[in-house]
Amino acid sequence: MEMNYELKDVLSALMPGVLSREETLLSDQEMMVLLLRNPELAQRLLTMTNSEVKKHYVDQRHKQKLSQLKTKNPARNGYWCTHIYVNGKRKEVERATVDKLYDFLFDFYHGQENRNKTYEDIFSLFIESKREFGRSELTIKDYQRYHGFLPESIKHKDIALITEDEIRKWFVMDFLTKTPKKEAMKKMLQLIQAVFTLAMDQGFCFANPAKRIYAKDYFKFCDLSTKSNEEKSFSSEDLDKLRTYCLKDKKNPHAVMMLLAMETGMRVGELAALKKEDIEDGFLHVHRQQVIQFDSEDDTKRHWEDVEYTKNERTNPKGGRLVPITARCQSVLNIALELPGDSDYVFHHPDGRPLLKDSYLYYLRRRCKALGIKISHNHAFRVAYNAKLIEAGVDGNERCLVLGHSMQTNERHYSFSDRRKAEDVKNKLNELEMA
Repeated sequence: MEMNYELKDVLSALMPGVLSREETLLSDQEMMVLLLRNPELAQRLLTMTNSEVKKHYVDQRHKQKLSQLKTKNPARNGYWCTHIYVNGKRKEVERATVDKLYDFLFDFYHGQENRNKTYEDIFSLFIESKREFGRSELTIKDYQRYHGFLPESIKHKDIALITEDEIRKWFVMDFLTKTPKKEAMKKMLQLIQAVFTLAMDQGFCFANPAKRIYAKDYFKFCDLSTKSNEEKSFSSEDLDKLRTYCLKDKKNPHAVMMLLAMETGMRVGELAALKKEDIEDGFLHVHRQQVIQFDSEDDTKRHWEDVEYTKNERTNPKGGRLVPITARCQSVLNIALELPGDSDYVFHHPDGRPLLKDSYLYYLRRRCKALGIKISHNHAFRVAYNAKLIEAGVDGNERCLVLGHSMQTNERHYSFSDRRKAEDVKNKLNELEMA
């Protein structure tokens, strides 16, 4: 048999994961010694055709499906197609026959593996792996946004040659001068660590030069300011203003959605995805949300869709949660069910289309500005609702069940220690002293 490929390529196709990075650098003579120790493999190698070698090689690397086109276009009908990722972008590939498609994929992966890998190359592999594991396009865009902070001198350098000093110098002299939030700084380092870890796993570098760059050493350079609880939650006066306005504008589905946000503390995506079938006996069954999806080929294109899980149950669905329908909540639902138009959704346009998160948030911001309210985000309704539950004597575990988050999250982000609560304590103490 005439063999047109380097022996190490064939062996790595037949024995994925068996050869170490050092062994792939052996000469063909040294490779033959390996074959002598494995006569069954040697016999298989002798009987293989070139196309079989290519197929083995590609199948170990290409995880996307190969499919045959069925189209009315006679010029393309019967073609074979798949997709690859180039620099983190999805690219469709078509060839007239499956063998020609394997030829292309062999050349593509062989070309990638037989050159030095830059940091940019490994980042693309990282993005591809995240897509395969089901990460949302919104998360992918977040990775790409952080990746954009890196200088070209690091992105396009052989990843095996990048040094700790090089990364640390950029990190201190460039990234930290932007005074990032502590969490943003940690995410930046975590992404760099993850890319180098993948490079080590793939055998393209032997050490992680960012391993000794610890986030805690640089907290002092970050923006450590936090919002006061007054800035996180609507006050009772704010809620009264918004409620009065929305009741006057109750023919507007955005206003009615805002009223329900006040009475339930639901997330904006949960409100937009709420359906009439989710109104159960005395409770709202909250188990889906509206999310934005980006086109993997063109990230400027996006659309909204419903998914059957809430934010806190994305990786561990539990069937959602139940939010109690109080008398005031029921009155809001009554208004919602009278909105013009036929739709499965509680909040919808007259033609039945559900409201989008963006349009509701725009409405909320404009109403808050018009009423002189400094806060203008839906999350402030959740914090205010949590405070209402505390006032009603609902314990922490029960509040977490209704709001849909962990006890740790509740204690960290929702519990009050602000001036309004301190004023309440002072008033109660004064009343006690005067008794």
